[in-house]
This record gives sequence, structure tokens and C-alpha cells, in this order.
Amino acid sequence: MSERTRLLLVFGGRSSEHEVSLRSATEIRAAIDRQRFDLILLGIRRDGTWCTGPAEMPLAEVIERGEPVRDLLALGPDLVFPALHGPYGEDGTFQGLLEVLGLPYVGSGVLASALCMDKAVVKRFLAAQEPPIPVVPWVEVDGDELADPERARAIAGSVSERLGYPCFVKPANQGSSVGVSRATSADELATALELAARYDPKIIVEKGLRCREIEVAVLGDGGPSTMVSDPGEIRLPPGLWYDYDNKYIHDVATLHIPAELPASLRERLRVLALRAFRATGCQGLARVDFFVDEQSGEPYLNEVNTMPGFTTISMYPKMMGAAGVPYGELITRLCDLALLHHKARQGLRITR
Repeated sequence: MSERTRLLLVFGGRSSEHEVSLRSATEIRAAIDRQRFDLILLGIRRDGTWCTGPAEMPLAEVIERGEPVRDLLALGPDLVFPALHGPYGEDGTFQGLLEVLGLPYVGSGVLASALCMDKAVVKRFLAAQEPPIPVVPWVEVDGDELADPERARAIAGSVSERLGYPCFVKPANQGSSVGVSRATSADELATALELAARYDPKIIVEKGLRCREIEVAVLGDGGPSTMVSDPGEIRLPPGLWYDYDNKYIHDVATLHIPAELPASLRERLRVLALRAFRATGCQGLARVDFFVDEQSGEPYLNEVNTMPGFTTISMYPKMMGAAGVPYGELITRLCDLALLHHKARQGLRITR
């Protein structure tokens, strides 16, 4: 390229994962190839307003006292890297804005982003593939029904009958384990449902498996050159589970890359991850999370994350690094994939 590409890095957002986004964007900014890219910052405050500041300004300060932005196009971006996690950023809403503005951007498009963000819808979608992609057994709950004591009792009975205890209760459209609880009784289930309903009116309750937490990183456009990493494993001290505090505050998890698994299971997980990536229409990147039953060794797909964490302790960049793609190169590859995908779409006809 004779001229450097103006890269807009977007962070913050109207989401409970606001702080995680700032941490991801801080690492991304440090790794951007400044020989190829001129960096522009766009912070999104919790109230949804936009702001900008000098490229080297601490991102929290951009959010706090940055210059207001009313027109994204006035910033003059050639490419957008939306380092946004959760609702209003990872769920297709921001991607839709960029599509309307005609801007290329890193990551999946509107449909894949929305589909993978909704834990209930994506489970139904993957289970309907041929052959089915195995998913964690679950019950879907309408949070609005919890106010009716009779319906609440019926929901608890359904969970007990179909899943048993322990189980995990999650808002359907959140990430980073925000609003997630482990329930071992009907009383704990009621408390967990109330918490999850604060974040989303749609709730899923998943069977609590005795399992290992295994993740796979995917990089590419879904075609033959798409990279699928070796599986990595998250391990925790006995008695703990991977909630928000243990992910980002206490930092008690250990990451094992590659995971110690039989070769046949490692390959099966890689195949399932790529199938899920292609079926959901993901672009650029995804981290596909699995549970592997400790007794049977059977894998269950748990989630497809279209914009996984990019912090220093995040699994996606660590798995890609183990696959031979260091952090800085990973950022550049994602930008190149975004530009190529946008160029291909621009070549599609819009007239008869």
C-alpha cells in the first residue's frame, strides 16, 4: 500500500462488558502496525455517546473526557476494528451501522453476530445441522414469566425434571459470564433466574456437566485457508467455576495449550469448531467453546464468540500464538481479511 490505512478502533460500549472492551482495545492498540495503519480512536460511553481523542491517549480518559463525535464518517476511517463485547457491539447492531455506512470492519457480519450472541437461538440452530452439532442440554426461560408464582414454580419443575442440579443460569445475550450463576437447588435457581433477568428478558438454564472447558480459535473466511487452532483448556482450582471474577479479577485460571486430549478428540473438536464457524456464517475470527464430559469424553459445543477477548490473559490470541500467529500479526491478518471481504462484497451486483 502506498498510503497508510486509517484504522478506527472502537471500544467501550453500552454493555456490562464495557471494562473488558477497554482492556481488549488497549492490547490491540499496542499491537497495531503503525507502518501500515494510522490509528483513530472512537470510545463509546455507557450512555451510548461517542467520543475521540489522540491516538496515544489512555482509553479510559478518552471515554471520560474525549471530544464528542456526532458523525462517524467525519473521522475518515478506511477500516473499523470494533473491539466491542456484548450487546450494542457484538450482537450485530454496530455491524449493521457499519454496513449502512459502507465501511469495512473486522469480524462477523450482522446475521452471524446476532445469531451467535443469542445463546438460545444458536443452540437451536446448531442442533438442527445435519449431522447435528452437539450442544449443552438447556431449557429456555421467558424472564417476564417469573413474576407469576405459578409459572415460576412450573419453570423450576421443568428445569429439575429435564436438567437436574447443578445447573447454570445465564442471560441469553451476554458474555464474559456476566449475570451467570450456578444453582444446586430450587431456591438457588430462583435467585439465579432473578439475577439473569436483570440483564436480559430471555434466559437459558444449562445442565451442569462434570466436564473440562475446552476452546478452539478460528481465523479466516471459512474457506480452505481458514486456520483452526489446537484446542486449549481452561483449568481452575477445585470448587471454582469460570465466572466473571475468576476470569478478570482473581485471575486464578490456568491455560493449557494444547489441551491434553486424545488425538482423535482434538481433531473432532477442530472439525466441530470449523463446522460451527461456517454454519453460522462467521467471518474473520471466532472462539468456539466446548465442554468435554469427564466420564464419556463426549464434546458439547457451548458458545461461538464472534469477538472474543483480546486481553493479555485471553485464550483466543494465546491459541493463535501457539498456532504460529503472534499477536501483532494476528491483528494485521484480521484487518486484511476485513478489507478482502469488503472488496468481494462490493463486487456483487445491486442492479438487475
